[in-house]
Amino acid sequence: MLKSAIATFATILATTPAFAEPVEWTLDLGHAHVGWEIDHMNMANTVGRFDTFDGTFLIDEEVPANSEITFTIDAASINSNHVGRDNHVRNADYLNVTDHPTIDFTSTEARMLTPTTGKLIGDLTILGVTAPVELDFQMVNRRTYPDFIPNYDEVEVVGFHVTGEIARLDHGMDFIAFLGSPTGFVVDLDARFDLVRCDGAPDTNVPCNWGRVEGFTGPNES
Repeated sequence: MLKSAIATFATILATTPAFAEPVEWTLDLGHAHVGWEIDHMNMANTVGRFDTFDGTFLIDEEVPANSEITFTIDAASINSNHVGRDNHVRNADYLNVTDHPTIDFTSTEARMLTPTTGKLIGDLTILGVTAPVELDFQMVNRRTYPDFIPNYDEVEVVGFHVTGEIARLDHGMDFIAFLGSPTGFVVDLDARFDLVRCDGAPDTNVPCNWGRVEGFTGPNES
């Protein structure tokens, strides 16, 4: 009887599928953009981007809720194509980059709504104040790079488009230059980036190494 029970238990273990481990994907810094847009006096919106950022992406495709994503932005790298405005945004009225040099995001939940769209929920820290944020994402395409592109090594790549709204008051950013001329209170996020599977990729691989390895040069840079 005992032998039979042990045999049955062993059979169950052998036939039960193992839980998949989250897979690490690498942000291709050569194909990534973190943009923002904010109202300016109900006129043409002010738009810009951050030039320096990185993230970690542990993706569980079978159970998306188990995915772990972090993203860090160098706050001083803000760029709205206007030096004076960018210097103002870097000071204590807005981002206060001296005391708070980074903007940080840590996911708490990833939820698929369709096979290619979903919600990314997490904690966003700006000015040292953490508040929840909910982002929409779309998987634009998934493929392997073709073999004829030098040093792309046919690695797998997935493109994403991420959008969302960030309320600056949630982070204590309440500066208004003067009544009747407010900077908008809601910042629209627009991020576009590729993630690549770099496990086993050679040291010469462009999307896995560009912007990460000192002295590494990509196409047309040398």
